[in-house]
Amino acid sequence: MNRSIISIFIFISINAQTASEAIHLMEDEIGFGARSLALGGAYTALGNDASGMYWNPAGLAGMSNGAIYFESNSLFYNNETTYIKERKNNPLLRSIEVNGVGIIYPIPTVRGSLVVGVGYNRIISYDGLMSFSGFSLRDNDLGFPITVDGIEKYYLFSKNVQRSERVLSSGGLEQLTFSFGVAISPVSSFGLSISRLSGREDYEFSFSQEDLQNSYKEFPIDFNQYDLVQSLITKTSGWNLRAGFKTSANEWFQIGMAFSLPYTLKVKENHASSEVLLFDNGDVSDVTEFGRYDYELVMPIILDIGIAVTADNLALSTSIRYKNWGDTQFNLNNIDHGSDEYLMFEEENKNINFLYRPVVQFRAGAEYLWEFSDTFGMTFRAGGGLLPSPEGNSKADQ
Repeated sequence: MNRSIISIFIFISINAQTASEAIHLMEDEIGFGARSLALGGAYTALGNDASGMYWNPAGLAGMSNGAIYFESNSLFYNNETTYIKERKNNPLLRSIEVNGVGIIYPIPTVRGSLVVGVGYNRIISYDGLMSFSGFSLRDNDLGFPITVDGIEKYYLFSKNVQRSERVLSSGGLEQLTFSFGVAISPVSSFGLSISRLSGREDYEFSFSQEDLQNSYKEFPIDFNQYDLVQSLITKTSGWNLRAGFKTSANEWFQIGMAFSLPYTLKVKENHASSEVLLFDNGDVSDVTEFGRYDYELVMPIILDIGIAVTADNLALSTSIRYKNWGDTQFNLNNIDHGSDEYLMFEEENKNINFLYRPVVQFRAGAEYLWEFSDTFGMTFRAGGGLLPSPEGNSKADQ
């Protein structure tokens, strides 16, 4: 008897032009700056160091001295998964990487202050790992159309098997920023940042199903192992404009506000999928597919408002950030109206409006300078925040 497989059933789709992927690209934005992040990101009313280029460029006007800055980071990431009572640790280690580098320069002025800065910084990390494996009695409906002697039937290879799955992602989103802050009065300042965004995420999903107990041994369903590997490389680029304002009510009370205008994020995706099905007698069926897709996203406005109180050696700071995730949209302007592509993205835009919500992030931090002498001291910082999930029905706030 002759056996043939016309096509392999694709177990999981990796199509990324969806509402969830549009949100994912910017969901975990954390900014940069050792001091600002130590304060929980409550930096809108401060911003008086290099990280003000991101949090509030108006804060740069308060810098009287120039600076060259360099930031690095390393990552040790671990999670534990449980599948069919089998536990597995997923450690992910990243060696020391550059997180930011730049320069701040105060321009001499007759009156007031003018400070410019340029920097290259990572504001989002896509690094993550999840995997599990175990013997499963549950049916996952995995099957294949097999033709024997001209007759095609659908056969299941879906339970009493060893299953394993692994999801690995890496990369990040960086911005090259030119920024300035200028004093517009003795107590107020204005700032502007222009950023070129560029990002890349490498995503890989692998799935394997193996007949360890030889449960499938009768022809034509003498399945031995099925392997699926799907990869997605996503590259993003765009321009972002951010403006900020800062003022002092008195020497100890400061107010800051910053907003990021809506902008277009260009997305280029490269897909690949490889499937291999092995049989006990050595027969092999395999399929490899490649694809590319380009599209654009319109990202919503971001509004930050913060206050800071400083007294002697103590500083307290809070801020809120508003963002309506439901305003994220696929750009339809350059797509033929009524085409299948247009209708697909139009439907995804409706899904974004329905599934995702406006959120208000709350951040707070404290800083204390412990002086040992007039020339030496140590600063202690602590901070945190509440970052609601963009999903309307989610309780997974951070």
